[in-house]
Amino acid sequence: MSVKLEIQNILVYSELNDRYFYTTFDNKLNVIYGKNTAGKSTLIQLILYAFGINDNKIKLSEILTEEIFVRLDCVITKNNEKLKFTFIRQDETLIVKDPNSKVIRFNGIGSDQSAEHIKLKKYFNSLFDFNLLLESNSGISEAPMETLFLPYYVSQDVGWVYLRKSFSNLTFYKNFKEDFLDYYLGIENVIDREEKRKIENELRSLQQQMKFFSDVEQENQELEVSQIINDSLAGKANELIISLSNNKSDLITLEKDYVNESNKLTFYNQRLSVVSKVKRNHKNQFPGEDSCPTCSQILPENIEEIYEFFQEENDTISLQSELKEKIKNSQSKVNSINKKIEKSQKEINKEYSTFNKYSENKITLENWIENKANIQLYDNLIKQIGTLKLEIDKLKLKLKEYKTEKDIYFAREKKNHIFKSAYFKNNINLGIPNLEEDRFNKLYEISSFPFQGVQLHLAILSYHFAFNELLTKTKGIHRLPFILDSIFKEDIEGGNKEKILNFINSNFPKDTQTILSIADDKNIDSHIEQYKNEIFKDNAHMICIGDGTEEKALLAENDNSQSKLISETYEIMETI
Repeated sequence: MSVKLEIQNILVYSELNDRYFYTTFDNKLNVIYGKNTAGKSTLIQLILYAFGINDNKIKLSEILTEEIFVRLDCVITKNNEKLKFTFIRQDETLIVKDPNSKVIRFNGIGSDQSAEHIKLKKYFNSLFDFNLLLESNSGISEAPMETLFLPYYVSQDVGWVYLRKSFSNLTFYKNFKEDFLDYYLGIENVIDREEKRKIENELRSLQQQMKFFSDVEQENQELEVSQIINDSLAGKANELIISLSNNKSDLITLEKDYVNESNKLTFYNQRLSVVSKVKRNHKNQFPGEDSCPTCSQILPENIEEIYEFFQEENDTISLQSELKEKIKNSQSKVNSINKKIEKSQKEINKEYSTFNKYSENKITLENWIENKANIQLYDNLIKQIGTLKLEIDKLKLKLKEYKTEKDIYFAREKKNHIFKSAYFKNNINLGIPNLEEDRFNKLYEISSFPFQGVQLHLAILSYHFAFNELLTKTKGIHRLPFILDSIFKEDIEGGNKEKILNFINSNFPKDTQTILSIADDKNIDSHIEQYKNEIFKDNAHMICIGDGTEEKALLAENDNSQSKLISETYEIMETI
């Protein structure tokens, strides 16, 4: 549901000069009137100023020298709940008192680029569910605060001459008109377009990769031949490879056995050599006859020594005999394994020769091996193409969530048609000729009107009422008071004035407030009572500035009628 703002009252107070202005607003039509330069436009600009708008500070320079504060008491309807807010602005500080009586301060909002003003903008964006994004040379960013009020505000001067120019700092955005209208008519937001653009760029990149890989697959003859070779010989090649692999595995086992047995044989031979040397030396060490090899003394002679001598000799002979037998057996095993190795090698060589010579359709297994790298490349290529296809399909599916250029065109045309119908109806009521050229009646094509003077003024009025009617039909768009400043130009005569007022009285939006200002001098041909009694009747809440006779009369001497509200405002401002 749309968020709606209703202004209940405004208080302007200058402590420096002890002067003030206070008025309430009705929830329907509010007519601010007074003499030219009385302060009607100043009051309207102060309303915007109280919300943090800086665009009109130059026009407010005179009253700002009185060191004023501006207080707005408002009701914001959100999610079917009415919430009371108070907005107070003094110089570069804006204070918000929310429905929970929490006081929020934004200090230093005098520049739109200041950190505090950016925080304030985010606060209002959240409060009003406003998320318009605009594109500039520096990229896409949140729209300035003025765009929150722009559809509902026609300024005193340029607002009645140019469309969407009631605020001055919006012209440098790219495609501002289209993005502004799309957002407020619920067609497309910039963020949608930006996300869609990213997806489209990613999709194009993937499609280019897909084309490259597909071209390689289709145009590279070597890959095609490799695939033919693979298809022709894959079965036989795998069969021979398995056989070769098994034989090679057996050969490796035999070679391991050969090495192990050879090591044993070497060990036995070395040990036999040692035992033989021991045996020879032992013969020269008989007790009582031979000398000790170390000290040259005759070895002792007794029964034990003689017995030990013969025992050692017998052991040596026995060990020598045992080693010879082991050497014999080990050598036999080595020879046997060696024969098996030679046989296995011959079989492997024979199989490999068969492998190389085998062919089908003049394609050999040797070709198959040489092309195996191409086969791997081909397989990777196919996998890559498959992966890309899946990613492309996902992105295409995601793109369907966004409007196409054709969808946007037809959505805009539908809005053009609705606008044109309302605009033509308004033109008939205001006595403006309807022009059939699209650039003068299609919402997305209108930039200016081929009228001057009163007719231009009436055409602008007709446009804004038709556009406001469209806004009431857009789901989720915030609703603010419809503010029309200075609805009478100096060259508008009596008959046209009544026509304008009758039109406004019959067509002002019924779901939100309308605030308009009228120049009327009670001393010179005043018609305000006539307008009130004959046109507005019970529809309008009349707000007089300067008694209808004074200039620069917005602030009056403090009569203490609002002393309680003034004191309460200072208490809020002084809350830490």
